[in-house]
Amino acid sequence: MNKNTPGGLIGYCDRARGLLHSSMKGENPFDNYNPEVPNGVFLKPGENDFEDMEYEGIKELYKTGFVLIAGGLGERLGYSGIKVDLPVCTIETDYCYLKYYAQYVQACYDRAMPFVKDDDKANFYVPFCIMTSDDTHERTIALLQRYNYFNLGQNRIDIVK
Repeated sequence: MNKNTPGGLIGYCDRARGLLHSSMKGENPFDNYNPEVPNGVFLKPGENDFEDMEYEGIKELYKTGFVLIAGGLGERLGYSGIKVDLPVCTIETDYCYLKYYAQYVQACYDRAMPFVKDDDKANFYVPFCIMTSDDTHERTIALLQRYNYFNLGQNRIDIVK
């Protein structure tokens, strides 16, 4: 998406300024909107409609990226480390939430790869961005390093503080 298109960054900022201006004047730009619940369909695994819809979704998966907000500590949970290092289960040792997320990203990569154009396959990856805070940044990097970036590759994970 181009930053100059209506859906781009400039358009986003223009819309945000307009909403803030309306708010300062006490106007609600959403007064004329009437929220309603959209009609949906029930898809049951194993049925043709489910399989067809899943296939259509997987075809678009190569356009997906993931952002993990990892700025919190586990103190309220009685854990002295970062929350993404909390164990998911006790069945496998060292199975933390960050490993769970990384495996999910890898699974999306595996499912998307057949739909990537041959010319793009060598450089294809599913973007994974981890947003950290001052409290979690260094520990998140240390966790990633300890587990070799969960085999996603250091250059395939963006860390934003």
